[in-house]
Amino acid sequence: MRGLAVAIVFFALAVGVRAQSDAGRIEGVLTGARGPLSGVEVRVRNTETGAVTLATTTATGTFAVTLPPGLYDVFATPTGYAAFARRQVPVAVAATVRVSGTLGDNPNAGTPGEISFLYQRDANAAPVPSGLTPRTADGRPDLSGVWFPGADIEPEVTPFQPWAEALTKVRAGRPGDDPRAQCLPSGVMRTNALDLAKFVQMPTLLLVLSEGSSPGVRQIFLDGRRHPADLHPTWMGHSVGTWDGDTLVVDSVGFNDRGWLDAGGRPQTERLHIVERFRRTDLGHLEVEITIDDPGAYTRPWKVRRILQLAPGEEIQEYVCNENNKVEHYVQGP
Repeated sequence: MRGLAVAIVFFALAVGVRAQSDAGRIEGVLTGARGPLSGVEVRVRNTETGAVTLATTTATGTFAVTLPPGLYDVFATPTGYAAFARRQVPVAVAATVRVSGTLGDNPNAGTPGEISFLYQRDANAAPVPSGLTPRTADGRPDLSGVWFPGADIEPEVTPFQPWAEALTKVRAGRPGDDPRAQCLPSGVMRTNALDLAKFVQMPTLLLVLSEGSSPGVRQIFLDGRRHPADLHPTWMGHSVGTWDGDTLVVDSVGFNDRGWLDAGGRPQTERLHIVERFRRTDLGHLEVEITIDDPGAYTRPWKVRRILQLAPGEEIQEYVCNENNKVEHYVQGP
């Protein structure tokens, strides 16, 4: 038995050494218009298993990860820049693959301080709080707090129908047509993409208050009600939430077809159905997974994934937008 045990140990060590020697590597450099991008999280996802390996760029914008052979997607979404995505990167046994890129400015960024998406979470900002997930009196995770917005951390290829893809290309060159640019509502999909948001959780209702967008408030009903059968299409739709363990699942329907899903102009129709999964993983982080199902514009459901950070010391401010508001139709009475 002793000899068998020793043999097993040597076999395990040999397998470990073999696995290390088989490992490949992805390395690269991320830069922007103003030079190397440092401190940027790089997510490397195995396309078969879904496992994610994280790396952070250095002062020179470099990153590197060691991985088993396979196919990988590489993502980076630094604040204020367009997302970086390199898909289907093959990593062979003991091979090194270079994945680098120059990221353009976020087309909807404006200037620092103009929209809250550009709040900088760097060494000069308050650190993200650490600690256990807070809970309400009934034991549910408490999502309450003021949250920084977050970009899509693993952007999927959008499964456009031909008409929706063509319209998106037209809209990309007409940012002034964006409902947000005309003081119209930003919609559910963009609530946590651009604006500082305050979550106020009560036993039967979750309120989301947004700075920088109209109407600035969203109601998510937690009292067990269902969607009304006679919903009139609106900008924000109708949202109901249920708990799946520690995850709040929010189902939303009843949207109009005037909203844009993002600044790039991806359209929506009145068949839009959105399912959000909110999970507060600890005191300072809130994971949001959004499934967009709109058979009027897309060939299949697709997802957006965000990680929101708690904004200690921040508070939402009053926001008023009435650009080009006209009241010529109003008739003064006697």
